[in-house]
Amino acid sequence: METFDDIRPYTDAELPQAMQRIASWDMFPQVLRFIYPDMSADEGRERLLACHTIHQFQATFMNDAIRRIIAETITEFTFSGLNNLRRGEPYLFVSNHRDITLDAFLLQYLLIHHRGDTSHIVFGENLLSLPIIEVLFRSNKLIRMERGGSPRAFYNSLHHLSEYINYLIADQRHSVWIAQKNGRAKDGVDRTAPAVVKMFTLGSPLPPQEALDRLHIVPMSISYEWDPCDTMKATELALSRQGTYHKAEGEDLRSVVTGIIGAKGHVHLHIGTPLKAKELNPSTGEDLFEHVAEVIDRRIADGYRLMGTNYAAHSLLTGRLHPGRYTQRTLDRLKVRAAALPTDEMRRLLLEAYAAPVYATRHK
Repeated sequence: METFDDIRPYTDAELPQAMQRIASWDMFPQVLRFIYPDMSADEGRERLLACHTIHQFQATFMNDAIRRIIAETITEFTFSGLNNLRRGEPYLFVSNHRDITLDAFLLQYLLIHHRGDTSHIVFGENLLSLPIIEVLFRSNKLIRMERGGSPRAFYNSLHHLSEYINYLIADQRHSVWIAQKNGRAKDGVDRTAPAVVKMFTLGSPLPPQEALDRLHIVPMSISYEWDPCDTMKATELALSRQGTYHKAEGEDLRSVVTGIIGAKGHVHLHIGTPLKAKELNPSTGEDLFEHVAEVIDRRIADGYRLMGTNYAAHSLLTGRLHPGRYTQRTLDRLKVRAAALPTDEMRRLLLEAYAAPVYATRHK
């Protein structure tokens, strides 16, 4: 384990000290009030400090926090595909990525209720700018992914990450969640990066196809009726295309908070079937990693649950009607959200992000 000290989460032995740091956090009373409105700060600290293992912390505080987020910000949380998982089998969940934290944490909520345990989660180091955030995340099985540095340093960090993922799944039989590409899909297009698939194999002693098969890859689809960060994403996209976008200090944390507390409407999470060995065989002349990425993309599209907002945005962009697929209220609300943006390009990008899944799932 010492080999992975720079990227691994806390161990059970390290958790009590982490609980002490969270309990002494100046924002702890406010966070506690959100999770347990009727609990005093002293009682909350006592309960927190009674957590001596990662599982205890996740099964109590984190489980209740996610339940509260669902109750306060999601009108309906549905899921499917849990029967695709075998109890005791470790998996590599490769997911589309819309919300910085909730995509992974909603999966943890389902896993702890239906399988009794959670997966590790790969997060970019950019989310760990505040020490207390790092403490919270490492108490929730975070795996730190380094993104900066020289090309050589970046390759070495990917190789190191791959070694750890393979170690967790093949040797320790722990599951892992990772996004299908670097960063959220701000344009609504869910496309797996072949480089991510290649990364999975870097730290394995096996040939690439065997390495991928041993990881038990499971595509995961998460669908949000409303994206609380939709205007922020459209603004960033437009400014990035103009070459004038510069991420402000604390912007990632703002996105985390907005994604957590913002209204999301209906959210659906689908767990796909694990990729079979025969699906990992590319055609003659086809690149293995591009082939596997396409297989994952098709499975994610198959599991995506189209919402009224997706159809309404598609109608606004194309003029094509989708009778019975959305309400006038949804259409009007979408128009208001788009109109709040200052430029035509930003308004168009917001609608395109909502409409993108309609194109991806049109074969359904």
